[in-house]
Amino acid sequence: MIEGKERHAVTYRFSAAVLRRWLCRKFNFECDTIDVGHSPYIVISNHLTNWDPLLIAMSFKKNMYFLASDYVYRVGLKSKLLRFLFSPIARARTTVETSAVITIFKHLREKCNICIFAEGNNPFDGETGEIPPSIGKLIKKSGVAMVTYRFTGTYFSFPRWSRFMHRGKSEGRLVQIYSPEKIAAMTEDEIYEAIKKDIYVNAYEEQKKNPVIFRGKNPAEYLETALYCCPKCRQFSTLKSKGDKLFCKCGFRVRYNESGFFEMPGKDEQPPFTTILDWSKWQKGKITALAEKTLSLDSNVPIFTDPGQKLYRVKRARYNSFMAKGSLYLYNDRLSFVKANSEIIEFPLDTIADVSVVLKMALLFSTNDGELYEIHSNHPISATKYLEMIKTIKAMTKGANGGHGNEYGNGFLKRIS
Repeated sequence: MIEGKERHAVTYRFSAAVLRRWLCRKFNFECDTIDVGHSPYIVISNHLTNWDPLLIAMSFKKNMYFLASDYVYRVGLKSKLLRFLFSPIARARTTVETSAVITIFKHLREKCNICIFAEGNNPFDGETGEIPPSIGKLIKKSGVAMVTYRFTGTYFSFPRWSRFMHRGKSEGRLVQIYSPEKIAAMTEDEIYEAIKKDIYVNAYEEQKKNPVIFRGKNPAEYLETALYCCPKCRQFSTLKSKGDKLFCKCGFRVRYNESGFFEMPGKDEQPPFTTILDWSKWQKGKITALAEKTLSLDSNVPIFTDPGQKLYRVKRARYNSFMAKGSLYLYNDRLSFVKANSEIIEFPLDTIADVSVVLKMALLFSTNDGELYEIHSNHPISATKYLEMIKTIKAMTKGANGGHGNEYGNGFLKRIS
């Protein structure tokens, strides 16, 4: 028996009813009311904002247990309250854990419904991210109904990188209900392809088809957590934001308008990129080029560095333990943390098992010995540039070493949050 099951059901229904009017007004949100007709079931949805669990709950009257990053269990009193009221299924984002899978099947046997945001992370750029193929295996083995659900518009309401919310219009809609019989007749690959098709969203294509104005305070602030390379001078970590502007010390400047597109302030010309998505794809190419260059350089030349960082050791689903304050350096063979007293804590890249970004700019990584660490910043930086550079270097090094090294994203749980 799941401890607190009745309590969780009551608080779920109460919260959905009480918050419904407030959330619908806050996001100008419309959603379907869904009667699945089967029990239990697994809801598979895309993931655009951190508000998605509250928003999706308004479409389903029956209680659901959400698969969530263990970060939600590491924020003190809020975590205790969350665990007591809703008991989400927690897992460490950068490690392979069987406990979350075991918990999912335990809940299904108890006739409890599950909600999984298949990408694991909500995107910085507005496009549905990579979905691990093994999600098809999990659904197939569950033997229960699958419901696919898609959010649109919420990316522009509160992008992952944004400091403030912006009110426009957003929706949550049922895509498809797959009965247990239908799931039984499908292969794992067919289930996977159905999920990809059903929940895919490109926020900018949707915005072009049905333009919506999103108004709010300082719409461009903290954009430098998502965009880290200037398209004019090609330098990294030189972009800053203020109000509705993103600018570089080289003189480059763009305005983020109320439709979510870039324009050149005071000029008739088009910017190099009109969307965060196009800019993001371009800068990933610059990461690859820089990685190829740095692999042949002296290992004592830093690729990236950011001062004013805090290093924590993470106790999974429990707490963060502060280790040091100082500056973060990335070299072609190691991640280095230099403490205020000049002591150095180093993590060779070949000992880093996986890496992820939590919230806007916390860098989370696991090591081969099972330890988990998190690096926080008190000012806006791009943790994404570290993630992408580390993964690119490790992939290149793996190839050069004839296939030896750590692999990314092979397990379903490595991407669920």
